[in-house]
Amino acid sequence: MRTMFWPCLAMLLLAGQAGAQERTVSTFGDWSVRCEAGPPRNCETAVTLANAEGRAMAQLVIGRLNSQGPLLVMAHVPLNVHLPGQVRLALEGAPLALAFQRCVPQGCFATVEVDEALLRRLRAEPAGARLVFQDATRQEVGLAVSMRGFARAQAALSTQR
Repeated sequence: MRTMFWPCLAMLLLAGQAGAQERTVSTFGDWSVRCEAGPPRNCETAVTLANAEGRAMAQLVIGRLNSQGPLLVMAHVPLNVHLPGQVRLALEGAPLALAFQRCVPQGCFATVEVDEALLRRLRAEPAGARLVFQDATRQEVGLAVSMRGFARAQAALSTQR
């Protein structure tokens, strides 16, 4: 199966393959659109999340695992997490719960399917969005999610398909 979230997993797995596939990145505010040449061409939007010291801790990615699959929100978090816990995208109104799918040496991945109502909420670029999970000691970790540029990144993504 071809993996869509190439920066999070496939890029790490393909790092040793010279010239494996052409990849492009365009930046829109704090979000980027990353594409991998095909066939088929696969693209996603992503933002890197940092802790209070400015160190990259996680990524939030919106894309498809394959061209026929559903649109997903995926959080790539460090290995040091409490797996019975959940990853939540805290937004105004109801938070979005992401279910852990797997952990690999590069980190753990939690996903949830995206519907049009959620995309509308995200395109409004809400202030105060946070990605929240528990570390292995069950301490809550909250990372600010900048939504600056998300709407433009999503618009650009729709032209890439």
